[in-house]
Amino acid sequence: MKYNRIIAHILSLIMVLSLVCATPDDSIMRVKAQSKSDVKACWVSYQDINAVLKDKSEADFKSALNIMYDNIIDHKMDTVIMHVRAMGDAMYPSSYYPWSTYISSDRGNPGYDPLKIMVELAHAKGLRFEAWVNPYRISLSNTTTNSFKATEYYSKYSSYIIEYESGEQTCLVLDPSKQEARDLITNGVMEIVSNYQVDAIHFDDYFYVSGMMDQLPEATKKENVNKLVKQVYGAIKSVNPDCLFGISPAGNLSNARAQGADIDTWLSQDGYVDYIMPQIYWSDNYKTGSGNVAMFTNRCNEWKAINTKDKPIYVGLALYRVGEKSEIDLGWSSSSDNLARQYQIAHNLGYDGFGLFRYEWLNMDVSATELINLESQIDIIEGKYSGDNGALISYTTHVQDYGWQSTKSDGVLSGTTGEAKRLEAISISLGKGLGTGGVTYRTHCQDYGWLPWVSDGSLSGTTGEAKRIEAIQIKLTGEISKNYDIYYRVHAQDYGWLDWASNGEAAGTATYSKRLEAIQIVLVEKGDDAPGNTEAHYITRTIAYQTHVQDYGWQGFAYDGQASGTTGKSKRLEGIKIKLTDGLYEGNVIYRTHCQDYGWLPWVSEGELSGTTGKSKRLEAIEIKLTGQAGEYYDIYYRVHCQDYGWMPWVSNGESAGTTGKSKRLEAIEIKLVPKN
Repeated sequence: MKYNRIIAHILSLIMVLSLVCATPDDSIMRVKAQSKSDVKACWVSYQDINAVLKDKSEADFKSALNIMYDNIIDHKMDTVIMHVRAMGDAMYPSSYYPWSTYISSDRGNPGYDPLKIMVELAHAKGLRFEAWVNPYRISLSNTTTNSFKATEYYSKYSSYIIEYESGEQTCLVLDPSKQEARDLITNGVMEIVSNYQVDAIHFDDYFYVSGMMDQLPEATKKENVNKLVKQVYGAIKSVNPDCLFGISPAGNLSNARAQGADIDTWLSQDGYVDYIMPQIYWSDNYKTGSGNVAMFTNRCNEWKAINTKDKPIYVGLALYRVGEKSEIDLGWSSSSDNLARQYQIAHNLGYDGFGLFRYEWLNMDVSATELINLESQIDIIEGKYSGDNGALISYTTHVQDYGWQSTKSDGVLSGTTGEAKRLEAISISLGKGLGTGGVTYRTHCQDYGWLPWVSDGSLSGTTGEAKRIEAIQIKLTGEISKNYDIYYRVHAQDYGWLDWASNGEAAGTATYSKRLEAIQIVLVEKGDDAPGNTEAHYITRTIAYQTHVQDYGWQGFAYDGQASGTTGKSKRLEGIKIKLTDGLYEGNVIYRTHCQDYGWLPWVSEGELSGTTGKSKRLEAIEIKLTGQAGEYYDIYYRVHCQDYGWMPWVSNGESAGTTGKSKRLEAIEIKLVPKN
């Protein structure tokens, strides 16, 4: 699997990261707080520290930490959220807390300052460093409770410590209602901000957890927590105004509020937080009593709705759930592009980045494909390319059985050939430095037809539904469209490579139920030659029709100039249905027939019956025309085979074909759409 990851990364284009540094302070290169849309973070929890960094010499600690940071960078992240206080303890020499057992088993001083090394090495490698603090939690099991009680700090703080039961475990927590507890937490935060050049202080979702004073009203819990949050915010800014303060609450808004997280106030008023990172740990294939719902998307929308001051908001993603077999949250086992799709959804909703929980899963085989797909999505969303020094256009496809492929650019094939694998979705993005404007595109999808237009890195198609893409349209917008033409060609089932389409033309085989298997896309400066032939880029049935024939009943559909009915058998046409088939343009086909004993019948459209069945009435003439955009792009031609006349001349666009007042039956018809001019 490691070999596969190396190959995948070779195939992927390397993302160019822009990092902004300030003047070095005490030989520490500080990475300034980033603007919105910059954060791609990884949580490193006390479990990760315990597994990787515990009980090491300074040299071994630095070596292990160096590997950890390189791994985070290799996965295209720019921020580490490091647990520095998980259980009323410290990963650094503290005046307020004992040494953490996750850095030193016996709570002894390891002989160096781990946090100092963590921050300095992170900044040296261009990573932002956020110090992750559990404000209230002291222990979460009998073992950790006994460990803390054995320290001098238990008796020192006992007057504002709550002991509660969780399951069969005895747990300790600082009492949120006590000012002494708030002062202790605040002093601990100020100690970090004063002594280390951290880029942010990060609280997680551990407030009033289950079993901890459950009888308290929600309003009281919020009031107590808010006092701490506001006090900590003010303290941080008094020491270092550039240091951010963020909170990562539970992703279920109701649960977060019930735990005392006053998310509505934090996101609607100043003086509480600089950012929010809700833990939206669900997929978009979540089973409920009323059917499957897009739980991830729904929760993202709910969080955005309460962010009335447009504070930076990042989405917490559940890396630890990839591949999980759940009877309720089905998406984790049915798809390998959950994280990529979730990041794209959040980005399209205006989120400003993401955090992955947690580090350990970066190294697991079950995560490999999800991470590769996420990294490709990062490439697209971040717009890593820049003018002549990079790609003009980049794209990635979601392929049957393989999931999201690595990002391709400037005419490189994306997808497969010779493997009979369908393209299921595509995302397209322009490089930087091309001017104002963008790229917009839509796909013709199995069972859905033409999907709505999307743009600039959004997904078109489906994932997790086993639906093939059958055709695509792509065009440029704004200033870019004046300087470039966009060309694209597709590899289609049974046809192979079709010719190049351009500037919004359709490419593929819509209405023939043929899958697209691969695509190439290039930008060409205006006036330059096309990359190849441009004639046969779209194979489609544009119009379908069927007739009801005397003695035979309804015939099968005919398409695009084929004859429907009979000749040489003296059989009358009695009814007809006509419809447009590929939906490329908006508009309808409308038609009416002149029927024995009835004369001209009312106009009907799009597959409705004109004429009669079961009444032995002949059709004698027909008029057909197009409406809307279809009529702007096509002329409709038709001719009829008429009793005693044979095939009559072609007519078009609403003209009458056949006879009236002569009692002559129509016996067959041919209909074609012809592009204007």
